[in-house]
Amino acid sequence: MITTILLLSVLPLALGQGTQFQPKLGYFPATGDDTIAGGIFCISLNDLPKYTADVPAGATGTESPKGTGAVTSGSGPYPAGMMTDSSLPKHTIYAPKAPPSGNVSMPFLTWGNGACMTDGSQYRNFLTEIASHGYVIAANGPPTGSTGAQSKVQDSRDSIDWAVKGGANKYGNVDTSKIASAGHSCGGLEAMSVAYHDARVKLMMLFNIAVFMDEKRYLLQELKAPVAWFVGGPKDMGYKNAIKDYALLPIGLPAYMASLDTGHGGTFFATNGGKAGKAAVAYLQWQFRGNGTAKEICLDAKKQGSLISDKWNVTYKNWE
Repeated sequence: MITTILLLSVLPLALGQGTQFQPKLGYFPATGDDTIAGGIFCISLNDLPKYTADVPAGATGTESPKGTGAVTSGSGPYPAGMMTDSSLPKHTIYAPKAPPSGNVSMPFLTWGNGACMTDGSQYRNFLTEIASHGYVIAANGPPTGSTGAQSKVQDSRDSIDWAVKGGANKYGNVDTSKIASAGHSCGGLEAMSVAYHDARVKLMMLFNIAVFMDEKRYLLQELKAPVAWFVGGPKDMGYKNAIKDYALLPIGLPAYMASLDTGHGGTFFATNGGKAGKAAVAYLQWQFRGNGTAKEICLDAKKQGSLISDKWNVTYKNWE
């Protein structure tokens, strides 16, 4: 399964119909939508080989999982599961199996899969782990296997619209003032594209990906929400580009970057999402819940259980 997913996550990003976004300094489209999967920050099928020639497809690192982990209900205080919802049929929901007691406020995440595939069960271990800490997540695609189609920015936006209109409230007290867009590979670029010019998105979490084209980096100046990259070291196609993007964000915009030697595949398919699951939860708990311990895990090399002690290389800026 891991091998299959790794291959999917480096598949060419398919061209759509119509006019593809053409970057031009000073031209800022109204939304992040494009005819290609991944939106305006992404690249076309024809461009992909040019930007990935120096990164071996499927390369792994010392921290890559050795196999597929067990499916659990997550390690958090609210046992979670994968489910479908007839009110959002083109997505897969990850949420606590029962609404948390005490009216616990739950942030909302929209998730884009690797290769922008439309199988919402691909990242089950990772997303269930996040949900078990009191989050509701809508992943693109139903949990029935991909049909070969790819998601677009509108798919992620549909899930945000659904949550804002109250569709997620059956899972508990969902706080739509705390929305994050997140995704892996092409899905990460989709997360950036849906956040572009959408003030409802308060955080971006980009896994193993960043902008490929230097010609598109000027668009970064329009980002308003903090950006976090979780990349896989020099064997990851997102690594060098994340370093470039990090340096070109708007002055003063908070940013975080953590790199673990996994290559492009991360640790998503390990039990509870492995080290990527732990990192994602810590970052979200710090950002959305102001958890001081989680902040130390993300930032402080001396904190027991820190990401740095887990062999992540961490850099950040503009955090108090």
